[in-house]
Amino acid sequence: MFCKVLSFLKKPDFKKAGCEPAEEEPEFKYLAKSKKSKRLKEIFSAIPKFETKRLVLRRIEEGDYAGMFEYSADLDVTKFLVWKPHATIDETKKHIAELQKRYENGQFYDWGMVYKENGSFVGTCGFTSFDLSRNICEVGYVLSKNYWGMGLMPEALDPIMEFAFGYLGFEKIEARFLDGNARSKKVMEKVGMIHEKTEHKGIFVKDGYKTVYTYSISREAFESRRPR
Repeated sequence: MFCKVLSFLKKPDFKKAGCEPAEEEPEFKYLAKSKKSKRLKEIFSAIPKFETKRLVLRRIEEGDYAGMFEYSADLDVTKFLVWKPHATIDETKKHIAELQKRYENGQFYDWGMVYKENGSFVGTCGFTSFDLSRNICEVGYVLSKNYWGMGLMPEALDPIMEFAFGYLGFEKIEARFLDGNARSKKVMEKVGMIHEKTEHKGIFVKDGYKTVYTYSISREAFESRRPR
């Protein structure tokens, strides 16, 4: 049984939240690589629901299309992302429909972000990749321009990072941003990440090669930031 609802207003108790693996199975971090891959599919086919002071993080639903289209069609929001802006709301609807299939197969690792105060769907955040051989995962995120400057993304990443280290047992979390994306860099710094490497012309995006910056945080560094 995997967790359904976790509150991260304080350091979470994963066992109390129902995230404890079955008694006959070892903790996720002690599993062999092949079993980790299988377990990840099981976990994300019923993606846990997290709650922070201002946000609910949950599975992206088909009814979220209007909120998603608002920021996915925004040139300011998508300027430094690897995907092109959505041209029509039907494109967004089709994208969300495809995500439902990926969720069912345990192959999509993003949470939808709902702003509690007004119930609006304001963005997504989650894992973009897992390197099970090196025990490293990567996070990514996108947020509606209407909610920039409010500190929502560091707040959203906090439970996800806690989940990655505290339950999944990863040793390091990475994140990347394209040259010029000062807002994304600020988010990474706020959650304790530090610069790890720079890849000049490291990726081809939309109209040319871009410089990519990788930031990261280790388990030890993350735990040292947590309240005792």
